[in-house]
Amino acid sequence: MAKMDRYFTRTTEHIHRVQKNMLALVTTYRNVLGLNDDDCRQLMHNVFKHDRSKFSVEQFEPYVELTEYYYQRKTLGNKEYDFSPGYHEKVDEAIDHHYKNENHHPEIFEAGSLGKWDKFEAYETVCDLQAMAQEFNEGSCRVYWRDVWKKKHFVRFYDDYNWSQIEGWMEAAIRCFE
Repeated sequence: MAKMDRYFTRTTEHIHRVQKNMLALVTTYRNVLGLNDDDCRQLMHNVFKHDRSKFSVEQFEPYVELTEYYYQRKTLGNKEYDFSPGYHEKVDEAIDHHYKNENHHPEIFEAGSLGKWDKFEAYETVCDLQAMAQEFNEGSCRVYWRDVWKKKHFVRFYDDYNWSQIEGWMEAAIRCFE
């Protein structure tokens, strides 16, 4: 399979996993999470736009390269594989663009500013993290969320109260997948 085909396949499968995870939250776990009909509608509306920016002009080619990089290193075990010449900076710029244009990434908040999330972003983020755990056969996303995500992002939020809310929403959603 050519790297372009791998990109389309892997990215589409990831997006579908995120959407399927969200479907589980709004059907099987809606009562556990206290979701009403409008919450469920909004969550599904949002998730159908998940990672759409990965097909934008700014991100497409660098993300093809990034997908190939991880395929070579993780799947094939080719530790010597590196990006095509000139792509390190392009990949970094594409990742930055992605983070700043997708509401499920806290980096959407400008550096030095603090943002405020609601349960919609928190639940979509858990569905995204869980999709990655599923892709790599890691079971639940709890370990990554606890050991990496929380430590990296808690400083980006509006205040301690908003962070406490986010942590509670994410914890509840992660329990649904365990």
